[in-house]
Amino acid sequence: MEGRSAVWLLAALLLLEALISAEAQNTLKYLEVGGKLVLRPEPVFGSIKSITWKLNGSIVGVLDEGQELVYSRVFKDRASVDTTTGVLEISNMMKSDSGLYTVAINNRIQSGGYDVQVIKQVPKPVVMITCTPKLESCSLSCHGDITDADPVTFSFRKGGGGWEEGEQNIKIINDEDTRAVETFSCRMKNPLGEKDSEPVNNPFYVESNTGKIVGGVVGGLLIVVCAAVAAVVICACVFIYIYIYIYIYIYMHVFRSF
Repeated sequence: MEGRSAVWLLAALLLLEALISAEAQNTLKYLEVGGKLVLRPEPVFGSIKSITWKLNGSIVGVLDEGQELVYSRVFKDRASVDTTTGVLEISNMMKSDSGLYTVAINNRIQSGGYDVQVIKQVPKPVVMITCTPKLESCSLSCHGDITDADPVTFSFRKGGGGWEEGEQNIKIINDEDTRAVETFSCRMKNPLGEKDSEPVNNPFYVESNTGKIVGGVVGGLLIVVCAAVAAVVICACVFIYIYIYIYIYIYMHVFRSF
């Protein structure tokens, strides 16, 4: 019985540790360079007497009981802390403001932190094509300045098909499948948004003969139809002419004899 109780106690402790670990996970937050950061701590019971916000262990702003809020030199003109809720706001965020933000309220460090990453929007990309001298294959690059824009993902699209996520550079070969693709486009995407390139012509594209054949068939049918209509019209005119001629002949030679 004691052994079984020990097992249950160990399992309970492991479960409690897992719950605490899950609760203490940091919250990942992406923000655009120049944007405004707003971090809301967990609600506390009672009035707030002291607050300490830190970035990577260094003070952002601190409020000690009975004293005024004090901000670090870096955030002095950009940060504000609401002393009733503990909410931290920082304007005009910079790349150097990235990192782990933590808060202690009433001398109690709240579990988990805020992993803030300040990045840039992705640019509108351009598909750059470089081919071998004999046009056996080409390299397609989704080009654009992605400095400070990570994490960035890349996707390519063949013609009007779906987007296929992959590497920034892809290789195409001069085969039957590739020759059927008219254009290529690429997309850059990060947590702040996405942008698509303008489509570029595929250097291996060969227009399908199907359209030409269909066009030829349709054109031939139109010619046949027009010829048939013309023949019917001509026949009708000849018939009318003969009818009128016969009528006049009968009138002149038969009826006038009476």
